[in-house]
Amino acid sequence: IHQQLTQAKMSTTTFDEGAMTLILRHSEGNLRLCRNLCMGSLIEAARDTQKTVTITHVNHVLVQPHWRSHQQLLKQQAIKETSA
Repeated sequence: IHQQLTQAKMSTTTFDEGAMTLILRHSEGNLRLCRNLCMGSLIEAARDTQKTVTITHVNHVLVQPHWRSHQQLLKQQAIKETSA
């Protein structure tokens, strides 16, 4: 991540420590997931007109359905069906 930020001539402090840890934990070593999570988080920070990505920005991306596991989505759908 730091190498890509340097290459893009961005500050290596663009992601705070908490956001970086959360991104690395959720990407599980998958570079594509890491890249997509970083990009989504940068977009969220831009929406808030902030120059530093925080845990809040990463969490906004992670709550979107395509970041949830298949099991989580099935469980959520079952809860909706039982409450309807």
